[in-house]
Amino acid sequence: MAGINVLILKLGKKNMLPKKTLLAAAFFSLSLAAFAQYGPAGGPYQPDSVSATIDRVHSDLNRGYGEWKVSKGDRDRLNNAEKQLREFDRDWRHGKFDKGNLDDAISAIQHVLDNNHLTGGARDAIFSDVQELRRMREAYDRHEIGRW
Repeated sequence: MAGINVLILKLGKKNMLPKKTLLAAAFFSLSLAAFAQYGPAGGPYQPDSVSATIDRVHSDLNRGYGEWKVSKGDRDRLNNAEKQLREFDRDWRHGKFDKGNLDDAISAIQHVLDNNHLTGGARDAIFSDVQELRRMREAYDRHEIGRW
């Protein structure tokens, strides 16, 4: 980003480009940086959308405590999934997309699905949640979300 602005300033001095052209170029470079961080406006990976997804996953996991007969092992898996998701959420709310924390959360939630005694709509909700988190991770790999 700074390199683009320095180049613009050097070109402006060398070629005597009008100030409006320089300002437009600077604005354009800032716009690209904003787009690179969160994807297209109104897209699924704006900060509020990602936070809403995380909140929904927390809610669905918390429902597990009330709706299922939770053994100690089941409770441990749910607690670990919550912990991993909280770690990703904490970083996200501070402007950092930590793909390692997201991978850990996805793995922990998948472990809940694979090993807990879940049934019906609650299981389906968590299955959908882990799929959405995987899509978010794939969007990160495609540079549609996160800091670049």
